[in-house]
Amino acid sequence: MRCLDLHDRTLSAVLSARCQMTTRRLTCGFVHRLDKRARLLASPGGQSPKGKAESVRGALFIGFVAAFILLSCASPSYAWKNHEMNLKLYAHNQIKDWDEFICYVDLIQRESSWNYKSRNGSHFGLGQMKSTWYRDLTPRQQIKAHLRYIDHRYQGDVCKAFNHWAKYGWH
Repeated sequence: MRCLDLHDRTLSAVLSARCQMTTRRLTCGFVHRLDKRARLLASPGGQSPKGKAESVRGALFIGFVAAFILLSCASPSYAWKNHEMNLKLYAHNQIKDWDEFICYVDLIQRESSWNYKSRNGSHFGLGQMKSTWYRDLTPRQQIKAHLRYIDHRYQGDVCKAFNHWAKYGWH
């Protein structure tokens, strides 16, 4: 197998895989058209790349397109920062005790399914607190405020809050 064919197939595979993973505006069809254009530029005279050496211009174009696609998804998005697992990790860092943390995870799962934008009538956020200021807090601030509420009402015992929720449907 010639080096150029191997490079083109590898680049196509990378672009195709990256295209499937990305949530950006670049569509797979657009990426494939870019890949086809890059392969044509890689060959002298704009002909089919079969058996011909790669030109510098084509190599630079291929490298630029590949770098753009790979770097377009490199930075974490705000949504990932507020992903359920990151919020659970934050809550665990606030609670420390494993049993209390398990109670808290179950409580929030049943209250809001870890959706910090959730709303049930006049109740908002992760802990379904009945306050409009709670609705406007970040997810981490919601966790802190909810834990302060539990600390005040249940003497800091998250499992008491969970047991109250299990018995009455609210806490």
